[in-house]
Amino acid sequence: MPYQETSVILDLFIRSYGRINVIAKGAKRPKSSLKGILTPAAKLSVSLSGKNDLKTLTSAEIIDLYDLRSGSSFNALIYINELISKATETEDPHKKIFDEYEKVLQNISNENAKINVEKILRNFELILLQEMGYGIDLTRDAVSNKEIEENKIYEFHPEKGFTLTNTQVLSSNFYLGRDIKGFAAGDFEKKTTRDSSKTIMRKAIDYHLGNKQLNIRKYLSKK
Repeated sequence: MPYQETSVILDLFIRSYGRINVIAKGAKRPKSSLKGILTPAAKLSVSLSGKNDLKTLTSAEIIDLYDLRSGSSFNALIYINELISKATETEDPHKKIFDEYEKVLQNISNENAKINVEKILRNFELILLQEMGYGIDLTRDAVSNKEIEENKIYEFHPEKGFTLTNTQVLSSNFYLGRDIKGFAAGDFEKKTTRDSSKTIMRKAIDYHLGNKQLNIRKYLSKK
């Protein structure tokens, strides 16, 4: 967020500290030592000062750059950034989320196939929800505890998981066991599996985020 003429206020996601709100004074000046923070898809080594909620960024050095040339990779990065911002609290460390986030950047920077980008995103979403305490069991019926069966249809409840249903018609909240099992196995070759996993995760994320809407969806819906 711009601040005055040459400064910015931003969120940093730090492995040991979680999200930190900082001010980078003069970062937009051409010769600023902090201008690295304006580089998209960069991993930084930073130094901070201050004891208030808004820290001051005193140094920022780029230590890794991720090449996100494809549109799907760049949109994925924006989505993940917003998801982390909405799903985590400030100064609440999530080392596993940070490590998975770094893996995502490494993978999508070399990956142009849309199918594989979707697979990477679904895996990150699962881990994020698990770290928030809302893990999803993709292998068993939430009521009977029986294994998901390929040819049966299940209803998804964000608060408890999948339950067997008697319906014979697939809809926005009913999923074929084969697609659930494909999602669990990371097999995204079938379009029905990709579509099902996307709607399952959207329902789960929306439910647990409550009234925190993801703005990137509005942008993508207009394209």
